[in-house]
Amino acid sequence: MYTVQDIFKLYGPTYIQNHNLSKEEWKVYNAIMNCKTGSLGYHTITCEHCGNTITAFNSCRNRHCPMCQVYAREKWINKESEFLLDCPYFHIVTTVPQELNEIALYNKKVFYNILFKATSDAIMTLSEDPKWLGAKVGITSILHTWGQTMEFHPHIHSIVTGGGIKNNKWINKNNEYLFKVQVLSSLFKNKFLALLKKENLTFPESLSHLNDNRQFNKFLEPLYKKQWVTYIEPPKGSPENVIEYIGRYSFRITISNERIKSIDNGMITFEYKDYKDNGKIKLMTITAEEFIRRFLMHVLPDKFTKIKHYGILTNRNKKSLIKLCRMLIKQAIYSDFTSAITRKRKLPEFECSECGHKKFIYAFYYRSRCAI
Repeated sequence: MYTVQDIFKLYGPTYIQNHNLSKEEWKVYNAIMNCKTGSLGYHTITCEHCGNTITAFNSCRNRHCPMCQVYAREKWINKESEFLLDCPYFHIVTTVPQELNEIALYNKKVFYNILFKATSDAIMTLSEDPKWLGAKVGITSILHTWGQTMEFHPHIHSIVTGGGIKNNKWINKNNEYLFKVQVLSSLFKNKFLALLKKENLTFPESLSHLNDNRQFNKFLEPLYKKQWVTYIEPPKGSPENVIEYIGRYSFRITISNERIKSIDNGMITFEYKDYKDNGKIKLMTITAEEFIRRFLMHVLPDKFTKIKHYGILTNRNKKSLIKLCRMLIKQAIYSDFTSAITRKRKLPEFECSECGHKKFIYAFYYRSRCAI
């Protein structure tokens, strides 16, 4: 199997000679280059029963690394399972027109924060409107910045409870839709552009004229008239499947190693799903330089939170509000529903290859070890 690490090792040195990497990009580049090599040290796993010892290199644990997401995803899903409600969940996608992409790349942290805020504000505003639901819902929002071909495509995936709380009462959403997608799209668009206008943005040289407020407003005018792409998917499956669904989106990265099909003579071939052609799996070949450029383009600002919670799932009040919601919808706090999820969601366990035991002693060594 080919990996992003292989591509970095073969073509990274040439790439960094010809491109200026940001501090965040350097951090990700070095982490992936050193992941599961002697550079990051090693660890031992010793069976408590028979003393059998396994030695392995340490992983980088960087959130952009294709080799470090499985355990982090399972751990997150296990934790978030505690807050599932026995109700339908809707999947909402909000995105911005490609005309704003260049501005986004020069103002990543500001732009992504606006994207989160405009999305959550629009959903909360409509859900609290009696015309649609009339209650406070719970939202888990996840930022993605790429499309299937690794091009820049910032958008938010939001998982929204199909019901909410109002005046200490649980209000169910019985329809197959939460609210009309056209209404959400229009409200999201207006909120986003209003927030964008308030920011002190940095513009590339090609858009330097937008430093003039009149020119910037003129630039935005066509976007008010444009239909922004927004999608609302109705509930699918049982509530306990929702956390799996969220987990897949939460820890998805720009491209997985499994999608890389060949590395040949400076060209990289990878597979992608073409949604414009009924989701058919196709192959794309680009230069190694372009592959690395596209990959690093999606590196997030340092310490930026890409998963956020709103409404009844806000971190500050989550535990108490979820307990209240469960009582209001007659779901016991420690009901069979909750217990079933807990039983299904178990973190991966190691098993001794010699005796089959599952209890180990771990020891980590962070100095380089040349050979194991």
